[in-house]
Amino acid sequence: MKTIGVIANRDKDIGYNHTKVVIENLLDKGFEVLVPPGIGESIDLPARTTDSIYNDSDFVICIGGDGTFLNVARKAYYFRKPILGINKGTVGFLAEVEVKDIGEAINRLARGDYIIQPRMVLDVEVWRKGEKVYSDIAINDAVVSRTALSRILRLKVMMDNKYVDSFPGDGVIVSTPTGSTGYTLSTGGPIIQPDMRLMVFSPICPHILYSRSFIVPESTTVQISIDKEGELDAMLTSDGQNGFKLQKEDEVRVMSSGRDILFASVCDVNFYDVLRAKIRGN
Repeated sequence: MKTIGVIANRDKDIGYNHTKVVIENLLDKGFEVLVPPGIGESIDLPARTTDSIYNDSDFVICIGGDGTFLNVARKAYYFRKPILGINKGTVGFLAEVEVKDIGEAINRLARGDYIIQPRMVLDVEVWRKGEKVYSDIAINDAVVSRTALSRILRLKVMMDNKYVDSFPGDGVIVSTPTGSTGYTLSTGGPIIQPDMRLMVFSPICPHILYSRSFIVPESTTVQISIDKEGELDAMLTSDGQNGFKLQKEDEVRVMSSGRDILFASVCDVNFYDVLRAKIRGN
């Protein structure tokens, strides 16, 4: 690993103050540093500006919150590049390095004292009249939900072509283990170790007497369609980043991708330490 790309959310890192600290530390350790044009024009450091940062880098560092991390990780995924997050947000489940620990994190990278954690990714597809009309990935979750002005959404759910149930409510979530501490958590879903291989299906505010999540093997294909008796105004979103408006008789298919996202870790903490620190606020 010789070349590291650095990407930052300027709304989180005002003036790129912490981004500069990251770059200075990387340069001091002998790394070549690549930055996108927006950062390159705003700093006075010998980092190389490129429009092809994911292709040209061996490794990517992201400065921002979990939303920024997801945005960058979704792009790094296609280039098979590991990504490390510096937390400038509030919770920071994905961006694991706090700004006070930047120096030590870069020291560990320079020593090779880090691990690469493969994480499960979902393939998300929309099929219409026998033809695939949309595809995306989800690192955290895929959500089918009602739009702002629609009424109760009734969704028919099948798994591997077997009917599960119809869920009237605000929608449903299909989550990876990584995403179990995201939107799924707010629905009362289970907390799952992020290195596990499974999917979590959770109804959102269902108008039925049970609202439990379903845990299914990663080999499962989850099929979601709008029940004929339900409201038709529905939207598919992936990781809260991309959206696709659904039409009548569309079928959303969610399944495990054949390829993992690569998360880098330099911190000597376990998943449950992070839970206590982030959720309880201690």
